[in-house]
Amino acid sequence: MKDVSFWTISKVVLNHSHPCCPDQVEMLKQHREISMFVCRTIETHEEARIRPSKTYQLFVAAAGSHRKLDFIEKDVRNYITREVRNIFEEDNAKEFGKKEAFDRNWIDFLRKYGLGGNKEQAEREFDAAFFHIVIPCATKSAIEAQFQHVYTHEKFREVQAQFRGKVNCITRSMHSTLGFTTYEVFNSTFNKFVVTYDAVSRDVKCHCLLFESRGILCRHSLSVLSFERVDNVAPKYILERWSKNIKRRHTHI
Repeated sequence: MKDVSFWTISKVVLNHSHPCCPDQVEMLKQHREISMFVCRTIETHEEARIRPSKTYQLFVAAAGSHRKLDFIEKDVRNYITREVRNIFEEDNAKEFGKKEAFDRNWIDFLRKYGLGGNKEQAEREFDAAFFHIVIPCATKSAIEAQFQHVYTHEKFREVQAQFRGKVNCITRSMHSTLGFTTYEVFNSTFNKFVVTYDAVSRDVKCHCLLFESRGILCRHSLSVLSFERVDNVAPKYILERWSKNIKRRHTHI
């Protein structure tokens, strides 16, 4: 050591000072990556305010072990900080004013007409009196906005429940032939659903058969449509009997 208190390095040994562990190779940065479908799932979960730790655990459960993933929880958090929040924070500021206005109108309406104890009557009266008011979307999905502008308030709330449930789904492509793709969709309870999608006709079908039984697209189908980057659903999935216009004509008879 010299008088100026600096060290002089005379020799460097590049060998590891600790034993290497091949089982932990996925922890090294150069071996980690986030695929496109993982990014989309992270974006959806962050939009729904699901904690990054829970998002990561859903991936672990779907894969069977954290060692089967190509990324760690830190990568999920870094992606959210770097890519997602910068975009969502700007959009959320715009949407907050819309939601606040709707909530204020709804409460004032219930007080004015004394409908606080009759939910069904309140829904019918509100649809008639506030026909042009739009319920704020729960997500940034263009498909949700498609239903928002067409369906009655009561039916749109049922549709929104499926969009909220979509954030707990993890979608995985199984096989694809001539534009016809089969997916596996895992939900928050780790049940598996098979969904088929036709890229040409935009037809989507889940074996849970929610649309066939209740006329509402299920969260599993919506997850696949989101994975496919579909901006609007085929007209067959928007049923006329729940349209605002249909209900409005009946109201005036």
